[in-house]
Amino acid sequence: MKKIRNLLLLAALFFINCLTSAQLPDGVTATPSFIDTIIVNYQEESSIPFDPGSTDPVVSIPLNISIIMNRKGLPGVSRSDIDFSVDLASSYFRNAGMEFYIDTIQYISDYNYSFITYNKLRKELLTKHAFSNSINIFFADSIKMGSNASYGFTYFPDEPDSNYIFLDKDCSRGNFLTTMLGHYMGLLSTHEAAGGREMVNGENCASSGDLICDTYADPDLFNQVIDSCKYIGNTRDETGIYYIPSVANIMSNSADKCKCILTPMQYRRIYYYYHRYRQHLKSE
Repeated sequence: MKKIRNLLLLAALFFINCLTSAQLPDGVTATPSFIDTIIVNYQEESSIPFDPGSTDPVVSIPLNISIIMNRKGLPGVSRSDIDFSVDLASSYFRNAGMEFYIDTIQYISDYNYSFITYNKLRKELLTKHAFSNSINIFFADSIKMGSNASYGFTYFPDEPDSNYIFLDKDCSRGNFLTTMLGHYMGLLSTHEAAGGREMVNGENCASSGDLICDTYADPDLFNQVIDSCKYIGNTRDETGIYYIPSVANIMSNSADKCKCILTPMQYRRIYYYYHRYRQHLKSE
């Protein structure tokens, strides 16, 4: 009987751990400097004659994959899951004229680096193991670059020396990498509010929210989308209108299985900021 109780307890703990992992939010929040950058560049970006999928040729961007071993000396992540996520990201980003491939993969033996925070260990990790002229993706056991844990973190294009993405190992398969690459190439979260909350009617779409006018106003979908991909929130904007957000946008906090689209203006922003800030990242 005691053995059965122990097994049930272990099963419950496993379930809770998986549930908690599934509910981790996106860890990237807009910086004031990048919001200012978008506003300054907005007119030039908007004037680009851009049609998703029409860019030719497609540039290939190298990824350096670093897997930080866990306390047991195991990677805790599979190569097949990483390959799947890279291929999935490429399937989206080809609409903006780019694709990704794994250039190198390395295993880092010191598990102390696997807890990503704003501390000297993160700086040591980057100094010792990051590559130049490629996007460095570090798979870690936990990421807490702010006050709360998240599934991923990266930097916006205006940050100097910012070729880094950190991903939780539990999120090695799915759209998580695509979302981080979206931020890395200039996209804000659809629920971003650092520059002000977007109204449902979209009249302030160019100056608030994600500063993109063909995405739906988003109150933040974290824990607000059920298994059937239905939004269950009841948040209203400042005028009293209920939000009707998209649960499908890659840059939202929707459930990963529900996310499957980027909009034409999101693709245009990726294209613009790649060419303005990230163009050095390509195969020779």
